[in-house]
Amino acid sequence: MTLKETGFRALYKHFAAFPMTPQLKKAIERFPDADKADCVLVYGYIDHEKGLTLEVLAAGKSGEDGHTFFSPYYEIRSFVRAGLLENEDFIYFGDEDGRLRERYKYKIEALQCYSENEDLEQMREMDLFDGCRDKICIDDVLVYLTKDGLTPEGCWARLEGLGDSYYVGTLLNEPHQKFGWHEGETISFTLRRTDNGGVAFVSDMNPSHRYTAEELADGSVLEQAIAAFNSDRTQENFIDIVEILRDSNVWVPCNTILSERDQAMWDKAVIEAGDDPESLVGQEFVNQDPVRLVPDILQNGDDLFFPASTRKEVMGAYGSGFSKVEHPFLDVIKLARNNENDLIGIVINAFTDPFVLDKELFDLVEKAKSSLE
Repeated sequence: MTLKETGFRALYKHFAAFPMTPQLKKAIERFPDADKADCVLVYGYIDHEKGLTLEVLAAGKSGEDGHTFFSPYYEIRSFVRAGLLENEDFIYFGDEDGRLRERYKYKIEALQCYSENEDLEQMREMDLFDGCRDKICIDDVLVYLTKDGLTPEGCWARLEGLGDSYYVGTLLNEPHQKFGWHEGETISFTLRRTDNGGVAFVSDMNPSHRYTAEELADGSVLEQAIAAFNSDRTQENFIDIVEILRDSNVWVPCNTILSERDQAMWDKAVIEAGDDPESLVGQEFVNQDPVRLVPDILQNGDDLFFPASTRKEVMGAYGSGFSKVEHPFLDVIKLARNNENDLIGIVINAFTDPFVLDKELFDLVEKAKSSLE
């Protein structure tokens, strides 16, 4: 059987042996026992941009009693894009006893970086999408753009995330008609049944809400959008939040870190106040060195979140122990990305009506269409 016959997803996270081809011969030329090989053992993974790719694990030899695979080569990575082998017959190995996975685990573990997005992993396993997918670039799907007054138009989009009843992706080609969205921008879409019993992705591109900078300034528009989404988790409500966040400022609670010299000055004042700490009220202290403001991190069980609020007042009692700094939300994404902790994402208004933007969706906000007039 060939990849063209089985579909490319058949080898995702699975082992297979391909007969020797010029591409594979070059890929294993430095592998142990390459001169004896007439086949190659590979493992399938998905490159988000290039599609199904075959990691070369070892050279092999076929025989009457089956296949023998030689030792791996660890000094370099070697891989082949699956499209180059789509017409080649291959032997599938289910590896029920786990021997192949154990023997070549170091090669396979190096591929984990291609599977860090849980949303993508879930969507890659959905058979329902197969009629809409690119056969090689499995994360790319055909989406029909719709807008009042225009003819539905099919464009390709790269899957990035999913909500309760919608999907989010990056538009991969420029539409021929004036839908208001362009190549490289983030769009949302839903999966709908067609008249013939199949499925299709459809994106409603009728204009969403538009705002002025003044309307977004006090955070009330963002709060209303979050409330609407928490009440009804639709595609349209999620995209409203994403577009508003792109142009909004939020407040971040920060711990104030003094230099050793300034801390010593403050400690001395506290000691001198003795039993009368109220005497410090109204006194003016001028720091000698720059003050560091370090964002706080919220923890819920084992999960860590970067907190932000639409308004200072929304932090309530929690915020009373922190300095509060206003930042554009796009800058908050950078702060969260650079944080030393392994964050789940950014939580907005954690103690009132919360909304969590998962870290996998940060770039969707950065690439979102502006909501400003």
